[in-house]
Amino acid sequence: MKKILSLALLASCLYSDNNLTSRAVIVSLDRTVLSSEIAGEIIYLSKFEGDAFAKDESLLKIDCSVYKAQKRKIDVEKEIARLELEKNKKLDTYGSVGTFEIQISQENLNKQKAESDIAAINISRCDIKAPFDGRIASKKVSKYQNIKPQDELLEIVGIDNLEARVVVPSSWLVWLKKGKEFDLSIDETKTTVKAKIIQIDSVVDPTSQSITIRAKLLKPFENIIPGMSATANFYQENN
Repeated sequence: MKKILSLALLASCLYSDNNLTSRAVIVSLDRTVLSSEIAGEIIYLSKFEGDAFAKDESLLKIDCSVYKAQKRKIDVEKEIARLELEKNKKLDTYGSVGTFEIQISQENLNKQKAESDIAAINISRCDIKAPFDGRIASKKVSKYQNIKPQDELLEIVGIDNLEARVVVPSSWLVWLKKGKEFDLSIDETKTTVKAKIIQIDSVVDPTSQSITIRAKLLKPFENIIPGMSATANFYQENN
C-alpha cells in the first residue's frame, strides 16, 4: 500500500487533461498468512520464497503421531460406549435396567463420537494445504522446528486473481466509469494486458486532486506477479 500512496504523490507530474495515462501497481486479492492450529514439530517443508504451488497442494506437514494415537484411544472408548449401550438395551428387554441407564449410555456414546470427530479434525490440521494457486511470499518457520497454535508459518500470494491500483485525476470522473476497459503496460515484462474498472474510490485526495481506482486484470496473462508497476492507458470515447 505504501507503493500506491507514492503513486498519488507523483500523480500531478504523470498526467494532464490531454494525457490519458497514469501509473499503476499490481496487487493480488489472494494474499494471506497461514498459521498453525495445533502444536508439533514440522516434518515437511519443501517450499521457499518464490516457489509456485497449486491449490490443495501440501505446503507443510506437522508430526501427527500424538494426534493419531489420541484418535485410536478415543475410537476404542467409542466402541466400548457402543457395546455398553447395546448391553443396556438387551437388559432392558428383561426389565433389568431402566430408561435412565439407557439414556446415559446413549449420551456417553454421543460424547465419544464427538471426541472422535475432534481428533479427526486435529489430524487433518497436520497437513497444511494451499487454499489457491500461488507462490510463497515469505517463509516464517523451518523444518524440524517446534511450533505452537497460532504461530505464523507461510505468507502466500495468489497469482491468478490480480488487480491494478491506479491513481487518476479526479477530473476524469466525468467520463471514467465502472466497467470501462483500458490497457496496462507492465514495466517489468514489457507486455500489455487488458484491465477493467471494478471500483472507484469514494474519496478524492484534496492535495493531488486524484482518486484511486481498482481494475481487474483480464485473462489471458502470464508472468505477471503482485508488486509489478505499470502504465495505464485510457481511451476517452468521443461524444
